[in-house]
Amino acid sequence: MSIMKKSKLLLMISFMLFMFVAVLPACDDDDDGKEDPVVVETKPIKGTNFDASVTANTITFTTTLTGNVWFTNKATTTTYPVVDGKVTVFIATKGDYVFTCSILVSGETKVSDEFTVKIESDDLSFLDDAPWKYLSGGVGKTKTWRLDMNAEGKCVYFEGPLYYSGDNSSPYWAWEVLESQLPYTLEGVANPMASFFNWSPDYAGNTWIMAAQDYGTIKFSGNDFKASTVKFGVNEDGSFTFDPATMMLKLSGVTLPTDTARFNEGQVVEWGDIRVFSISDSAMQLGLKRVYEGKDDNGAKKESKWTLVYNFVVVGYKYKPAEEFTYEKPIKTAFTATDLVGTWKYAPDAQNWVNYKANGNQGTINEPALLNGWTTREDMLTVLASWNNNDVSVFDNIDALEFVFNADGTCNLAGIANTYTVENGVIKFGTDLTTEISLLWMTFAGKEVDVINVSLISSADGNVVYSNAGIWLGQQNADKKEYNAVHLVKK
Repeated sequence: MSIMKKSKLLLMISFMLFMFVAVLPACDDDDDGKEDPVVVETKPIKGTNFDASVTANTITFTTTLTGNVWFTNKATTTTYPVVDGKVTVFIATKGDYVFTCSILVSGETKVSDEFTVKIESDDLSFLDDAPWKYLSGGVGKTKTWRLDMNAEGKCVYFEGPLYYSGDNSSPYWAWEVLESQLPYTLEGVANPMASFFNWSPDYAGNTWIMAAQDYGTIKFSGNDFKASTVKFGVNEDGSFTFDPATMMLKLSGVTLPTDTARFNEGQVVEWGDIRVFSISDSAMQLGLKRVYEGKDDNGAKKESKWTLVYNFVVVGYKYKPAEEFTYEKPIKTAFTATDLVGTWKYAPDAQNWVNYKANGNQGTINEPALLNGWTTREDMLTVLASWNNNDVSVFDNIDALEFVFNADGTCNLAGIANTYTVENGVIKFGTDLTTEISLLWMTFAGKEVDVINVSLISSADGNVVYSNAGIWLGQQNADKKEYNAVHLVKK
């Protein structure tokens, strides 16, 4: 190509580039029918995205925002989720209250500027309605509660100061379930528990639960929502909120007067989050979510998810004297040596505990009952293993054990020879038992074993009733009014 032709080509390219650049601004100015994108402000703005109006002591929040939207009372950090663009909040006492509006957008929370809502007067009339009146005594009054146990280990209303709530598959199932919602369906099956409590131990037979002493008091004042405690001579002042719709009680600045061992061990993480399981004019049951219990071999806390339910009574209330009980062993007195002859093996539900029949001097009768409702080996082992991580290997080989009773009064118990007689449902051996009948937490000893009247026995949940299939044999469990019991069936 000649120099002249190259020069003409370069000139033409330069001219084209100039024209291209020159028309760029013109393209920006062209109206092609499309508007520039608008940057949306996702932070809620009062008067634009939401508003608030006050009628007496009720604040009504409205919003055009959709999705996950809520308002927050800054003083109490209480949140109020919006439903269908609206939420109402009742404020009992006059004053200026600071709120914010929040919305969750693409995983990020956008919070409005703080704004103030004024309440012009007090409305404390709700304090005279149950259950508020039960808790704090009513308008202008206070109410003081204590754990239902004194320094002598005596309870005036409940069987003991501490009950337990939960289920192996769902330990906190009862946390948000109200009494009106029972029976509760758990994992598609009607929950077999007759109440919220899977175990309600009496203190007299379970003193290990906590030391017998005065643990102090907690006082509630509904007028100013103050809570104060006196524990071991130390006074604390705080505040509380209570929602009768959900039966949730929240404490701030104070903790319940409960046993110090569980507090010091850190078994509960949120001591201020409380579920009111029951409340009346004279009694109250407060639940706390237990997270840990004890330590493993390495010194680490062991997970233990159950609800601890502490039982409270009112200071100064005149309680009816506690019912006193006499006890009967549920022995099957008609059982004879002839009934015992044969070869026996452990049943699938090889062990349990059975309470004695209790007759109260105020008319209460507690029939003998299996204290745990398992009926299969699998269920039994699952529950036993869950209790403080028990080693249940003792059950590995029990199906090979046989208990042979001969008509001539001789017997062979798991390979150990002995002799026996039966009188009024009591089996009397010629030689003391040692390891012949030995399962988890129970080893029969001495020469006497009772045949328990199984026709009277139903499980504690009220659903499982045992017929006369096989025999239940028992010896007293330490000093408790109950049996260590084993279940045998004929081979």
